[in-house]
Amino acid sequence: NTATNLTSADVWSGVIKAGVFGFIVALMGCYYGYHSRGGAQGVGAATTYAVVSASVMILLFDYLLTSVLF
Repeated sequence: NTATNLTSADVWSGVIKAGVFGFIVALMGCYYGYHSRGGAQGVGAATTYAVVSASVMILLFDYLLTSVLF
């Protein structure tokens, strides 16, 4: 049933979303990693901030991209 119901729009929206989500993860990781201070404790805190920020941004962009693409 998947082959009969899958359209090229589904594939392209998945590719676009994956690219945007990957960019968000990389951007948040680089930003918080670059601005980390305080040794190992600062790196741990920066990692936590990066993961939380990326998760929230992904939820937000998933909603926006889904409303635009569909």
